[in-house]
Amino acid sequence: RRMQRLWKARASEGVKPRLPREQKQHEYQEKLKERFKDTAEVRRIARHRHLPKAVLKAARLKGVIKASKRRKEDNVRRHSKPGAVPHVAERKKGIVKVLT
Repeated sequence: RRMQRLWKARASEGVKPRLPREQKQHEYQEKLKERFKDTAEVRRIARHRHLPKAVLKAARLKGVIKASKRRKEDNVRRHSKPGAVPHVAERKKGIVKVLT
């Protein structure tokens, strides 16, 4: 049975071995990045990572859902008797039961 790789040190790089020409090009590009790493443009490009569109949209949708739930809770609290709907922290909502 063959072992499967769990992760790569650099996710953007391929798995197959490079041709000598590709290897030289890659080394040159890395040297350029290292040489100009202090310039603002290179720093900005290096900081950004590509995220799949599906992941970005899912995160945005989750944010919208959270905001609407929070808004609804605030509205319910605003239109009910004081103290009838207590404020529960987001972290506490996930706790179903505390074991002792």
